[in-house]
Amino acid sequence: MLSVYKNSAVSSAQLHQADIRQREVDFYTNNYWIWGSTAVIMAGFAFGQLTEAIPEGTDETLALFYLGFTSLCLSLDLCIITWTVLLCIWGPGMALRGQGGMKAYNDAVLFLKAEQRTVYLAFVVSVIAYFGSSCCLLWVYPSRTSVNIFSTCILLGCLVGMAFLQMKLELQIGGLGNNHEDVDGRIRAFVPFEDVADLDTFVASALPESAQATTFQRGMYASA
Repeated sequence: MLSVYKNSAVSSAQLHQADIRQREVDFYTNNYWIWGSTAVIMAGFAFGQLTEAIPEGTDETLALFYLGFTSLCLSLDLCIITWTVLLCIWGPGMALRGQGGMKAYNDAVLFLKAEQRTVYLAFVVSVIAYFGSSCCLLWVYPSRTSVNIFSTCILLGCLVGMAFLQMKLELQIGGLGNNHEDVDGRIRAFVPFEDVADLDTFVASALPESAQATTFQRGMYASA
């Protein structure tokens, strides 16, 4: 009976750690859903621009930059949408149903954390590409030169202001200049217990097939 109590104590400790790690899984998946939802909106804008025909007589270099920025923005947004959907499905699935027990849970959290930087950089580049596409769009369609210059300066000013604000947020509460990225919910003292296998699966696989089979008992099955 002591072994049962000991196993119960270990399992309870692992369940408490799983509750802590679940908060991290929710945090990362919520971030991915926000990025994915925003990328859907931006992809709609970029696709709308691609469907518009370029006017005749447009400079080839300008048309090349315009289509290049727009295609880059749309491609990155589609990548972000695909990545975030798969991460939000497979990440929690590995944490919940991984065969490695608590080790699979910790590996899932680490993977979600590592992939977050890639999605973040892709999102930033897509935003910059959309600004470039919008600046080129002003010159693709005929308008007065003074209006185009003024509008381009406004867009560039917004881009610089957004970049300044983003860097400020990165230094204050983001990944740059802060050490909160090094803090996680993994309890190092429980590392030796992370490889505890599924007792039910282990016992069932260790028994011979004859011992696993059930015998027919009278009155336990409904008659056809």
